[in-house]
Amino acid sequence: MFNFNHPDQQTFQTLSLVRALRKTPVTLPSSDYQKLQEHLENCEGARRPSSKLLAHVLANKLMNTRPVDDVRHSDVVIGGSCVTYVVDGEAPQTGLLVHRARSGLSGGVIPVASLLGATLIGMRTGQRAPLLFEDGTIGRLCVIETSNAI
Repeated sequence: MFNFNHPDQQTFQTLSLVRALRKTPVTLPSSDYQKLQEHLENCEGARRPSSKLLAHVLANKLMNTRPVDDVRHSDVVIGGSCVTYVVDGEAPQTGLLVHRARSGLSGGVIPVASLLGATLIGMRTGQRAPLLFEDGTIGRLCVIETSNAI
């Protein structure tokens, strides 16, 4: 059992790492940040019920993200990334995260303007997050791997 009065060295290092990660802001390239703002503006004019949920996820992402001119971490999911992820412990899936999904594209394309895409953008390899579904339920999302394809 953990003793707060006398933590062992490994526990102390783990707690220090957790504190450091909490203080590390999520960063996105400025271009991705701007596109997230555009997606949020598009949600405000849409009449689909899922647009309200998407607007919530996008607004939360924007509030907790800092735009930067260049992302120094290659493990950050950004627009154009090829990302492998797991939802609720199912089989891993891979897709290309895009800001502008075009009709006629084959499977494996994840629009940022979707609940999955809006949750994935800005996440890092190994990171877990709650995933909001259109029916209002919440799943578990984990990023397994990412590479910048574009």
